[in-house]
Amino acid sequence: MSRASRYDRQIRVASFGTEGQDRLLASRVAIIGVGALGSRVAEDLARSGVGYIRLVDRDFVELGNLHRQHLYDEHDAEREEPKVLAAAARLSTINSDIEIDARLADLDAAQADALLDGVDLVIDGTDNFRTRYLVNDWSVREQRPWIYGACVGTEAMAAAFLPGRACLRCMFPEPPPAESTATCETAGILPPAVALATTLQTMLAFSVLTEPGSVPTKFYACSTATGEIRSFDLPSQSAAACPACALRTFPALDVDTAGDAQVLCGRNAVQLTTQSEHSLEALAERFRDHAPELRKQMLRIDLPEGRITVFRGGRAIVQGTDDIARARALFDRYIGD
Repeated sequence: MSRASRYDRQIRVASFGTEGQDRLLASRVAIIGVGALGSRVAEDLARSGVGYIRLVDRDFVELGNLHRQHLYDEHDAEREEPKVLAAAARLSTINSDIEIDARLADLDAAQADALLDGVDLVIDGTDNFRTRYLVNDWSVREQRPWIYGACVGTEAMAAAFLPGRACLRCMFPEPPPAESTATCETAGILPPAVALATTLQTMLAFSVLTEPGSVPTKFYACSTATGEIRSFDLPSQSAAACPACALRTFPALDVDTAGDAQVLCGRNAVQLTTQSEHSLEALAERFRDHAPELRKQMLRIDLPEGRITVFRGGRAIVQGTDDIARARALFDRYIGD
């Protein structure tokens, strides 16, 4: 299939044309999180011909994801397939001419450079402010644009943060307390809200990649319940006391304060960053009586107290508890550090 026929309908748009298409094909984008937001944006960008798409996600496909998350099906949920691998496989069948780079990883301060470097744009598909502030701090430090997105209940939000302008910390110096923000686990989520948020994110991504001088500098907030779409101008100048823009401290990139354990919202699970990388093959042999499931990137072990999933690279998820101390104790008892 020729490039002209694949992208003909968007090339016909006068304001886009062959120049816009060539810019998309030359672009490199990282999408952090390929759940509700990230999977839809990834599909739109892949179909549109963005030349390189890096997918970063730590999670697995579950049945409860399917009503709002594109690219996945019941087979993926039954196998608890890592989202990045399922998404990459699907995207490769949608557009085999582009490069899909799947990274089964948790974006944290220690891995920020490895997971974010080498791209023109970072797109937020996460569900937590910890990671958003990390993306913000890295983007300010490296002078890269990034696109925020969020949806919960019937509400959708999006904004583009550009180098040289106000960043997320300029408006909100610190992340809000976790208990003060609604999540899809507590307030639910309707697919139209996801579609609105991702449409705005894709619109902003097109603008950043093909018309960087005319990117809308607004914060968009939409309601699928009322049909109302509101927009607010983002500050053009950085705040004088901004920890990132003005003080250049980048708190979220401080490895010493990033933390090595995190409760996974709504999952009854805790993620641990271990001190050393374990041989998955050796662990599979050690736990052969528990019918371990060994895959290329990870090992699952079902134990009486819950499930432990160990990843190459030193990350683990302990399922069956949301208590960090108990999760560490179970990991140390069975796996060791």
